[in-house]
Amino acid sequence: MPKRIEYLDIARGIGILLVVLGHNDFGFVSSFFHQVIYSFHIPLFFFLSGYFINTALPFFDYFKKRFHSVLKPYLFTIFLIYFASVSFEKMGFQTALGRIIKSLYGTGYYIDWVALWFLPHLFVVSLYAFIFIVLVTKLRNRWITWGILLLTLLVSTLFFRLFYPFSISVLGKSYELYGLPFSLDLIFLCGFFFLLGNEIRQVASEKAFDNIFLLIGSGFGLILLNIFFPYRVDIAIRVYESLLVNTAEAILGILFVLGLSRQIELRVRKLGSLFKYLGNISLIILLFHVPIQGFWSEKVAAVINNLPLSILIGFIMGVVGPVLIYEIFIRFNPVASYWFGRKADVFEQKEAAVNSEAQHTSSNQSSVNSEQSKQSETLASDREASAGVVNLKS
Repeated sequence: MPKRIEYLDIARGIGILLVVLGHNDFGFVSSFFHQVIYSFHIPLFFFLSGYFINTALPFFDYFKKRFHSVLKPYLFTIFLIYFASVSFEKMGFQTALGRIIKSLYGTGYYIDWVALWFLPHLFVVSLYAFIFIVLVTKLRNRWITWGILLLTLLVSTLFFRLFYPFSISVLGKSYELYGLPFSLDLIFLCGFFFLLGNEIRQVASEKAFDNIFLLIGSGFGLILLNIFFPYRVDIAIRVYESLLVNTAEAILGILFVLGLSRQIELRVRKLGSLFKYLGNISLIILLFHVPIQGFWSEKVAAVINNLPLSILIGFIMGVVGPVLIYEIFIRFNPVASYWFGRKADVFEQKEAAVNSEAQHTSSNQSSVNSEQSKQSETLASDREASAGVVNLKS
């Protein structure tokens, strides 16, 4: 399993802030920078997820791990949404049940909190990438690997037109569906960025992102492409107008965020710690930012009638609200942590204490063994000296 790299966690923190910003009314203030955010923020998360894929595990163990960390929080949150709606609002049980069933389809079109589409899709992309890596690495040829990877990217555009929407007939009734279950029609596109993360890990070192010119060049390239080739991107609703330009923008955006994250790690440690913290709880922010942000934006706009300020406050609360949920209800709660795919910090602290005690015991035992070894060596030396004296006397 590759080690944790701090600037990648910082990148995840920057990425989740961009997700929150992209899901409010920021587009009314600056449609251009809203377009820039959408040009790479989803590919960035797939890239970061792919960077740490561990194919050393048996497939079933990897399946369970991803179910626990990605799909279970999604299913639990869907249950919470409609349990609260039935309990505290006027939603009927049948309505809630119907919406839960629709949510199990796993595409944004059928989910009230649309941003959650990412989680079931990340789950299937992870499994696809695991199988891809296991099969393709047997070829032991990186050129062939990249060729197959680029081929899947080319094929991905075909599915945009086929399944959003498409019609099926069941028992004589025709139904129009938007996307395959768990957005499987996007698996080649999103899988490309996921696998790209794994490929970059194979060839790039941490120092690759130390170069300030990489940060500047990728940033300028991203801005220029969005200025001169303003092709729209919204992966959730299958908008990807130019395979070449949109993919180039996504890669430049990923490089820019990685370069920025590395510079923050090297030069601004306190800011890096903040981004790293947000990156570590990015799942919680993703789950809860939309309703919190929407609530506060609407309340502030109704009071002061100032759109930019309401957007700013909504954005801040869209981050602070999930942080408070995590710190108050999840972080030290073993039950809540389990259902949100995490390990409670109280258990982590106990494990750290046990490991520390074990290391201390091991260190003491090593000292005792070393002392005993020295004593044995001294005794053996004395015996040899005595034997030498006896030999001389004889």
